[in-house]
Amino acid sequence: VLSRPVSDNYFAVMGIRPALGRLPRAGEDIGERPAAMMSYACWKRLGADPNIVGKTLFGQTIVGVTPESFTGGFFGLNGDLFVSMTDRREREQRDARRLMLLARLKPGVTRAQAQAEMSALAGQLASAYPEADKGRSVMVRRATLIPPDGIATAELALGILGAVALLVLLIACANVANLLLALAVGRRQEAAIKLALGAQRGRLVREFLRESALLCAMSAGIGYAIAWMVAERVSELKLDFGILGTFAFGINLHLDATVIGFTMLLTAIAIAATGLAPALYASSPGLAQIMSGEIVVGGHRKNVRRNVLVIAQVAICTLVLVGMGLCQRNLYNLRHVDTGFTARNLVAVQVYPSSQGIKEAQMPALYSRLREATAAIPGVEAVSLAAELPLSIGFESAMVQVAGREKIRVDRNTVDADYFSTFGIPVLEGRGFDAGDREGGPNVVVVNRKMAEMFWPGQDAVGQTFSVEENQSPGHLTFQAIVAGVVRNGKYEDFDEADKAVFYDPLSQHVRTGFSIVARTKGDPREWVQPLAKVVRYAGLTMVFDPQTFEGWTSFTLIQQRISAQIVEGLSAMGLLLAVIGLAGAISYSVSERRKELGIRVALGAGRAQLTRMILRQTLIVAGAGILIGALLGIAATALLRSKFFGIGVVEWTVLIPVGAGMLGVAICVAYFSARPWLAVNPMEAVRHA
Repeated sequence: VLSRPVSDNYFAVMGIRPALGRLPRAGEDIGERPAAMMSYACWKRLGADPNIVGKTLFGQTIVGVTPESFTGGFFGLNGDLFVSMTDRREREQRDARRLMLLARLKPGVTRAQAQAEMSALAGQLASAYPEADKGRSVMVRRATLIPPDGIATAELALGILGAVALLVLLIACANVANLLLALAVGRRQEAAIKLALGAQRGRLVREFLRESALLCAMSAGIGYAIAWMVAERVSELKLDFGILGTFAFGINLHLDATVIGFTMLLTAIAIAATGLAPALYASSPGLAQIMSGEIVVGGHRKNVRRNVLVIAQVAICTLVLVGMGLCQRNLYNLRHVDTGFTARNLVAVQVYPSSQGIKEAQMPALYSRLREATAAIPGVEAVSLAAELPLSIGFESAMVQVAGREKIRVDRNTVDADYFSTFGIPVLEGRGFDAGDREGGPNVVVVNRKMAEMFWPGQDAVGQTFSVEENQSPGHLTFQAIVAGVVRNGKYEDFDEADKAVFYDPLSQHVRTGFSIVARTKGDPREWVQPLAKVVRYAGLTMVFDPQTFEGWTSFTLIQQRISAQIVEGLSAMGLLLAVIGLAGAISYSVSERRKELGIRVALGAGRAQLTRMILRQTLIVAGAGILIGALLGIAATALLRSKFFGIGVVEWTVLIPVGAGMLGVAICVAYFSARPWLAVNPMEAVRHA
């Protein structure tokens, strides 16, 4: 169950009426079991108990259930329980930036007026608190389900995915246009007779467009129905967040008037794209050419139209596949970036002893028992305890000040003496932690190379001192720390982050009531998941989440890239399928129209292998043109979006070569199997009945 802390007036400001119970009241955040609101999705998932109000769950007293339509102030993980904001540090710490302020303007007050008042207030705060608020400004924006700092990223991601979906739609339109063009060839004589009898060309065009409109409208209706079912299904969505576990949350997707209007617009465009060219072709005058046999043997203009459609299909499909390849390559590059530690064969589990009544004074003994029990598991090479895991949910931070310089916030991690050896992090200068670093002794820390260069450029960092403002207590205890060693830089929060300053303090001097047990194994770490879970259970602790391998706990960090890659992969598979169907239909129809020609060639001595090579050569010319155009469009798109990928070049040969070769292989296979039935026809029969 995921909790989200909110103020006691949160729901009143949002204008929410509870589906069950009542809203929290002021002051209910005091006590052992503070008030909490349960989300409708969580309430349904836990059995939809109508008597849930008043019960205690996870240390919280449930006072109400949110309405079904409410999914929180932001899109996605808004919490199963909306709990009172009991953490004093969140409300009193001047440099706490994780809180989001939501407000409702009074009637008649404009956003510009609110911005002016908030800017004046920000200026007063900057004057009153120069250290914490210096240089800070306030931006008043319309509240949306996307946080203000994520709007640009979300718009870009949705724009890219929307563009890929439209490209797949274009492939489908090209398929339908090719089909209608083939039908128009067969009906051209009918159209010529109608023209000869006095029918206007515009009337014939409208007749063909009506047929296209009927086809597109039916397809749009089916697509809308499928989209409605998908939206209903994913409104209750479960996602695996690695070390954080699997969460289900409601996102309340629905197809409103905007979606209907956009669907109608796309349908109108599809009607014009699929029906206009066949309609103009079938209704074009030229009775002499039609009666002379063009409808039988085909014509140059008709072949050009068909080839253009095939080239467009192949080009768009190539572009979509290049996009899929870039997403997969981006994921590969991120997973294989130099993290600064050895990620091989790591397995970890998070435990929270304080939630089970274990006091701080009991923690050192618990540390020893867990470490010894884990080390005793056969196949475990090294064991460490750490407050945070790299590349999971990020490190905590603390205010750091070196003599003569301003305070700055630096990330920190609290680890035991075996942390650096377990993770394979080399100590570049000085030493790591050892048994001599005990409570009551001098506070020692280990800093990374970036922090050493930032605070003591050109000097030996070992032996230097700085002050640390300890945020773990409401009093903001400040202590002096001595640098015992310098370790290599690494990746701490994101795979693609730039080098940043980080320091480590020893677990023996700074007790943590929640921490992770990390083990390095001799083989596949998945085989040590259950043994590690048994160690935790034997210690009398309850696991909130199952043990995870390195790949498991980093899945949260890469969730955006993973979801984008999966969506693009699905759209790419659909586009490739449509392109294959369209290519097969176009080649099959084209070869069927050339039966007479093929029969004459056979009668003159051409062998089946020669005819096959001829058709494959012609197919490769058309498909090759499409692949080349698609690859060039892919290069242009890569140059435009390169900054959004990690380790991707403008010309990414590792993507372009496999996609190009794969598309050529698909085209050859489709051409061969599509033409094969027609090449087996008796030449005399082909000449007689063509």
